Amino acid sequence: MNKLKACFKNVVSNCKKGIAYTKAIPVLFKAIHHRFFGDGCYELTFIKVGRKWYCEVPGFPKELFEHTLMVGGAAKFIDYYSRGEDRVVAKFMIATERQAQYFCGARLKKESSSLTGGAFYKVAGPLWDEELWICPVTLFALGRYPDVILLRSMHKNVLGCPIYFE
Repeated sequence: MNKLKACFKNVVSNCKKGIAYTKAIPVLFKAIHHRFFGDGCYELTFIKVGRKWYCEVPGFPKELFEHTLMVGGAAKFIDYYSRGEDRVVAKFMIATERQAQYFCGARLKKESSSLTGGAFYKVAGPLWDEELWICPVTLFALGRYPDVILLRSMHKNVLGCPIYFE
């Protein structure tokens, strides 16, 4: 009887996950639509739960919260710029050619990416010379992996200067 209960619990859990993934599909379509037809402005919130950073993707199912965990250098990057705060709001914009040409902050250049494997970025700037990994949940927020992310200063819990990507 215990095995039957465990099996039933497993089936219910898998069904809930399946429904959550189905709920995520409209979020992906919205991000892709915004990429092509939006104004090029984005806002993402990063929150710290315990010692881990998570990205709050608007509309992303709460049941899939663990998929928004920041790892692979990204958590370290956000932690550095959070300056002790537990919440960071980032504002993104698509960079014009002129903005990219005269940009003086940190530059994140995409090294590689795959649909389900995320993207690796090389970070070069006055404070960093590292590689970081951005997970596939980025597609649900931005609709793509940008080729270049231009990053201006971040301070306190609001990033006053925008982050540009081209």
